[in-house]
Amino acid sequence: PAPRQPPDPHHIQPSRPGTALTPPGLAGAAGAQGMGLPSPGMPAQPVPQAPVNTGQTDRFSSVFNPALSAVVDVVGDYVDVDGHSDDSGLDVGLRAFEVGINSWVDPLAWFYAIAVATEEELAIEEAAIHYLGLGPNTTLRVGRFFIDFGRQMQWHPHELRTVERPLPLRTYLGEEAGGDGLQFDHWFGVGDATLVRWSVGAFANLAGEHEHGEEHEGEEEAEVIVPGRKDLDEFNLTARLTAFTELSDSTMLQLGASARAIPEYGLEYEAEEVDGLSNVVYGTDLTWTWIDDTGTERWTLGGEYLLSTGDTGAEIDAGAISVFDDSVGGWFAYVDYAWDPFNRSGIQYARTELPSSADLTQGELEVYYTRLFSEFHRLRLAVGLVDGDEEPDSTRVALQYTAVVGAHNHGINW
Repeated sequence: PAPRQPPDPHHIQPSRPGTALTPPGLAGAAGAQGMGLPSPGMPAQPVPQAPVNTGQTDRFSSVFNPALSAVVDVVGDYVDVDGHSDDSGLDVGLRAFEVGINSWVDPLAWFYAIAVATEEELAIEEAAIHYLGLGPNTTLRVGRFFIDFGRQMQWHPHELRTVERPLPLRTYLGEEAGGDGLQFDHWFGVGDATLVRWSVGAFANLAGEHEHGEEHEGEEEAEVIVPGRKDLDEFNLTARLTAFTELSDSTMLQLGASARAIPEYGLEYEAEEVDGLSNVVYGTDLTWTWIDDTGTERWTLGGEYLLSTGDTGAEIDAGAISVFDDSVGGWFAYVDYAWDPFNRSGIQYARTELPSSADLTQGELEVYYTRLFSEFHRLRLAVGLVDGDEEPDSTRVALQYTAVVGAHNHGINW
């Protein structure tokens, strides 16, 4: 038999005679396992439709059968750092092992949880309930989850189009940006060719590792301090507004705007403490896609711009905390091409002003090739070049090998 093909790699099914525009994330999953290896510019996460039997049981029953998944993400790379032989060389390791569970609680609510083991720790990265009873096209998410910012912050690293998250996102929001809170989502149609979605969220703490301060000469990092019980104006907030529209039967355009605000946090290092800090990051994103007659997303062009304002970072020097408060910005752009449903390649470039000073920048170029053996089995080769004003230039050749088993689903993302 012919090998099973990956699902059509586009977020919204294009309108055709007799069909309706389908919002991304609501298309059915392909294959017996459910959704496999989605990525920005590739298949979106489906939202499960409530079954007649939710699978719930009484205390004496053993028929409960949630959807389970496991992900293995292995990365091997060779890094050459100019003038630093100790930091150069070959490394191979398990970047992450992820276990997920999805299940309906009742016909109007479902939940998922994601546990991830890395070399450093075992953590519950996401655990959230999605309540669908507030009205059509509306979701209330409560628990722990990644923030709704741009096109890529909602995704785990193995789901990305590139090996690493783009440089501006890592610099201003962190490798992963998530927290405990709630988020309200709603989407609606405008005419026959446009979909609009908006969300607002409130979290207990979004001050991630990028706020800790930089380590110098072996000194420890500063500890982030956030208010425990908060006034309403101290909650960390997120917001996103985005729209998809069909420019023609074969081209689509997405525009988006996002914000993440931390109105109150502090830093502590030994006997020194700095209070009254705040930070807001704004972002805009643009994605254009061209879909061929077979339904394959052939070309994808996209980019994002981020602006970090307020207290943008800190460093520890000679035992003292120095806070940076200059507004800094960064951007990235990419071109992605699908040779066929199994093979993709692309190039991405990013440039970012560093939190320590808008006069200092860092650039990152990544060229990649992705081979999809199936929608659950992937190999990626990437070459990355980094140049900057603070760190030495470096070259990285990375091979990423990822496999998914089971129903892999984190919720709406577009």
